[in-house]
Amino acid sequence: MENKRMQTRGLRGATTATDNTAEEIITATRVLLTRMVKENAIDTGDIAAVFFSATPDLNSAFPARAAREMGWVDVPLFCMVEIDVPESLQKCIRIMMLVNTTLEQDQVNHIYLKETITLRQQ
Repeated sequence: MENKRMQTRGLRGATTATDNTAEEIITATRVLLTRMVKENAIDTGDIAAVFFSATPDLNSAFPARAAREMGWVDVPLFCMVEIDVPESLQKCIRIMMLVNTTLEQDQVNHIYLKETITLRQQ
């Protein structure tokens, strides 16, 4: 059996929140993080870093708080505001997770939930 080389891969995900409340932002982010980890069989110890962005209309909580509440205390996390492009999807949370994995680039499952499925077409 061949040993696969561990590489750092970017795993994308996105979801939307129904309201600009801390509870909704944290809940939507937690659901997305859980799916990203599960569908890619990620051990959280292999997560190198996670970047979160939120559209300007979501400012009641940092999405990274969901990861901290999930126990990701040693993972570097960074939040930022998404560019405010006219007519773009609103109340959107995006994640770029950098993961050390043996998955090939074409084996990574990027996760788009709720209204963000339209982002896969862009």
